[in-house]
Amino acid sequence: MQLLWKKFQKKHIDANLIECGIEIGVPNVGYRYTVIKDAVLHIVTEGEGTFKCSGIEHKLKKGDMFLLKKDEAVEYYPSFSKPWTYYWLGMSGKQIINYLNRCQIIDNYVIVNKDTSDIKKIIQTVCELSKTIGSQNASDILIMQNLYHLVYKLQELFPKTFSTEIEIINEDIQHAVDFINTNYNNNIMVVDVANHVNITRSHLFKLFKKNLNCSPKDYLTYIRMYHASQLLINTNLMICEIALKVGYKDPLLFSKIFTKHFEISASKYRINFSNK
Repeated sequence: MQLLWKKFQKKHIDANLIECGIEIGVPNVGYRYTVIKDAVLHIVTEGEGTFKCSGIEHKLKKGDMFLLKKDEAVEYYPSFSKPWTYYWLGMSGKQIINYLNRCQIIDNYVIVNKDTSDIKKIIQTVCELSKTIGSQNASDILIMQNLYHLVYKLQELFPKTFSTEIEIINEDIQHAVDFINTNYNNNIMVVDVANHVNITRSHLFKLFKKNLNCSPKDYLTYIRMYHASQLLINTNLMICEIALKVGYKDPLLFSKIFTKHFEISASKYRINFSNK
């Protein structure tokens, strides 16, 4: 007996909730079919039942989970004496299934005798949100948030060995940015950044323009000006002291660059925005 059954259209390439529901099992009434959905996760919230897949029979109870995978022949039904109640949700989309593949259940079909309370909360939340989803609210956003949270928790609680390709932008630019962010308070110049990363200044310039749309010099200035502005607002340090703290030995040069950057002098900036 289904207390809830919601079906949704596939709209996204990466992730979709395609259905969700709540079922109270009726003795002698079960299901046997070949799965057509990408993945449908069930969690038993009360009672007991049986799940059969790949020639293996699993006796399940409260807290246990079972997964239906596309093209698998499955059978599942409640026990006669303690018929189960379960919540379920179906997922599709390349990214969400890739994340699901990081969990043991994708290979074992079941998770038994484990603490699945966090998983239950997420699935129940999705089912509740599905009742109110509409064109005039943001329940769809919360559903997607919970869907990603679900596969994250599954991997966190019941992980399997996996590897993934993580696309990282050119490491040289990352090392250069880290060096500037860490050493802006010293009297460094662009040539020092290039030397640290072990590339030429011209190559460094190209990397910054391509990835940050600014020159290394501009980025260094931006970082120094940001920290200078925070010191002006939040401290009583003299402007010449602030200049030294953000890498300028010459206070006059600092003042000139600050005024050009903010179109206001350092002293006026402090008067206008100081928290002291």
